[in-house]
Amino acid sequence: MTICDLHQKKIISIARSCVGTSFRHQGRDLANGLDCIGLIVYVAKAIGLTGLDHKDYKRIPEKSAISRHAITANFGRCSKNELKPGNVLILKFGKYLEHAAIISDRGIIHACEKYGKVVEHGLDDVWRSRIISVHAFPPKLISHSLSLKNIGMI
Repeated sequence: MTICDLHQKKIISIARSCVGTSFRHQGRDLANGLDCIGLIVYVAKAIGLTGLDHKDYKRIPEKSAISRHAITANFGRCSKNELKPGNVLILKFGKYLEHAAIISDRGIIHACEKYGKVVEHGLDDVWRSRIISVHAFPPKLISHSLSLKNIGMI
């Protein structure tokens, strides 16, 4: 098993530990709630990545604020066909509303306002049709911030 495999497992494990956490717009912690970007930021901080947080987006963005500010500025871009566990999806609902999720081995994990909490469910054709981009946690930071010991896998 490579460090990348362990890293992906750790990302999913941390994200999965958030399932059931209440939804809160711009929420960044388990006690007060998370939004879709808050989940990504929470996982990033838990694996030692800092400086990735942005809160300069509205509840219903007028433009592509979520992908522009919180993900694409800092995360590596992948092919839309690269749906690997641990990668981050940017999804589109309608004209402007964007959403972020983490790919798991079972589907996706995301903070969903509709359900009022962080959920995990399958990635069916409807959800796949909403994907506008796929991103990986910053590879340069990963190699510098992770070791087998500090990601809790040994």
